[in-house]
Amino acid sequence: MLAGCIFGSGASSKATKVPEELKRPRLVAPKLADRHLYGDVAKLRPGQWVTYREGSRTLTLAAVGTAGDKVWLEVIEEGEPRQISARLVSPDGVISKAWYGEIAKDGQKSTVEPQTLEQDGSSAPARLSETGRETGEETVTVAGRELKCQRVQLRFEDLEGRLTQEVTLWNKDVPPIYAGSDGGGLVRRQAGAARVELTAFGDGARPLLDIPR
Repeated sequence: MLAGCIFGSGASSKATKVPEELKRPRLVAPKLADRHLYGDVAKLRPGQWVTYREGSRTLTLAAVGTAGDKVWLEVIEEGEPRQISARLVSPDGVISKAWYGEIAKDGQKSTVEPQTLEQDGSSAPARLSETGRETGEETVTVAGRELKCQRVQLRFEDLEGRLTQEVTLWNKDVPPIYAGSDGGGLVRRQAGAARVELTAFGDGARPLLDIPR
């Protein structure tokens, strides 16, 4: 009886090849505000990239292509896995479409999923009145490269009379992807305990995500 059950005349199972895209885990892409939060994309060249340290975060931004006057920008949260959002940004700062994917440390890529864009309803930051400004120069080393920077120290007073100070460094060799000014791209920003610091930059960035165009 047992042999008959095992070796009966029923249809035999067949091994079928699983499509490559089904071997990768599918993601639920995080929602994204429809406004670009970083520098003016009209000032970028394809291939430019920057990496910053924001507290415990490491963030890379790369201009990886164009579509008319719009720029494809990848925003990469470094970690395990790397989390990547590819965004098509207009010169006015509107994100018209976005895709999300992840890359594991071993190079394994997830599926690439579209991101839902939401209207940016965040409230405007509290208004600050500038009460003082000092400028100068400061030289720092970034990834083994010495940068002579424009240093800007600003003092502000909010509506309740509280004083704050912000110190920024700028260099014209740094792509203005994260933030830009007449002094070039941002090298460092210190405002109270919050610190943003450039750790590397360059050219030659290529897309990490394979997205429908």
